[in-house]
Amino acid sequence: MNTVVDFLIWYTYNVTVYMKFIARLRKKILEHFRWVAGFGLVESIVGVAIFAIIGVSVYSTYVRIFQVIRATKEKDAAIALANEEFEVVRNLPYSDVGIMNGIPPGKIPATQVFQRAEGRYTVSTVIRNIDDLFDGTAGGTPNDLSPADYKLAELTITCTSCQRFTPIVFNTRVSPKNLESASTNGSLFVQVFDANGNAVKDATVHIVNSSSSIDITDVTDNTGWLRIIDAPPGVNVYQITVSKNGYSTEQTYTPGSPQNPNPIKPHATVAVQEVTQTSFAIDGLSTLNVSSVTESCSAVGPLNFHLKGSKLIGTSPDVYKYDENPYVTDSSGIKVIPDLEWDTLTITSTNAAYDLAGTIPLSPMGLAPSTTQNLMLVVADKDPQAIMVTVRDLLRLSTQKHIFSETQPLTTSRVRLGTLH
Repeated sequence: MNTVVDFLIWYTYNVTVYMKFIARLRKKILEHFRWVAGFGLVESIVGVAIFAIIGVSVYSTYVRIFQVIRATKEKDAAIALANEEFEVVRNLPYSDVGIMNGIPPGKIPATQVFQRAEGRYTVSTVIRNIDDLFDGTAGGTPNDLSPADYKLAELTITCTSCQRFTPIVFNTRVSPKNLESASTNGSLFVQVFDANGNAVKDATVHIVNSSSSIDITDVTDNTGWLRIIDAPPGVNVYQITVSKNGYSTEQTYTPGSPQNPNPIKPHATVAVQEVTQTSFAIDGLSTLNVSSVTESCSAVGPLNFHLKGSKLIGTSPDVYKYDENPYVTDSSGIKVIPDLEWDTLTITSTNAAYDLAGTIPLSPMGLAPSTTQNLMLVVADKDPQAIMVTVRDLLRLSTQKHIFSETQPLTTSRVRLGTLH
């Protein structure tokens, strides 16, 4: 209220000064041109223009002041809320400092919503066991058999109803009162890297252990690692899914499932006082622009075709991560396939009316991460007696890049066909 009164006083003062300025300006104009008393059209227009400029400036300043005051109050409310939550954490028994269904387990909800006068705030809490270097580390030298030295509590506060509110992150340490003893749990270390082996930071790691009611979501650090300290032991019980916005997804699989009985990356096992390390490769998603044409380069469609990657997620039998059938080009012979993981793709035709006469680039083709690539399917009329033979110089297949940029068919090669009895 005081702010509004101050503004009105300030505004009245400036209007008075403005009117005096207009009076002096009028007097000078009359003295110069010897006009009769009264405002002319030009004087009125100039006066209105000046008043409008001053009014707009005053209003903009006034609005900006209130925005700054509001933003300050919203931030102060978030800080006060963080202090309240930290007091709750500090007053809990050490064994209860943890996330419900998390590691470490505890009584703190992962997400809470609070209504304050300044807005509606969401508090996301993460509690991590920290393995301090002072007494060794899990799996290191010396090997720390009780690596959960203290806990780190991290709060992220957001406000969806606030204007221009930037999420604020707070953290604090919580230490036990008593001396540590040998742990009856283990550790789970997750590493995430891209197609070139570079660390992927801020990758989302979702870990579920249904036997222990564990369901946590966390992110990797700047080195691409997420270290879960003091995880309950279990054989093939930790289901791990790694993802990131705009990236591919990789996960573990249940052993013995009908679709994938022998997964290459089964659910993780954690042993007592041991470190389990598992790694995942993800990278930017790509787009494949497919066109289907005849041998005379005329568009043809619709055309059914099949894409199959080379990455295995299971063996005996082989289970491929990417095996999609069928895709169909439209009537213009066009099909755009987004969100593809980098891979080596084999293309086959499943069309009843056409044979696949060739592809540009040659099949199998390499699809690089975070790219948009073109694929042309060249088809011919169906012929039961036809066979497609591709001959390439193996010396030019040294890298994946050569497959789709430099390798060319050897058009002068001889091909001998015969029958087997």
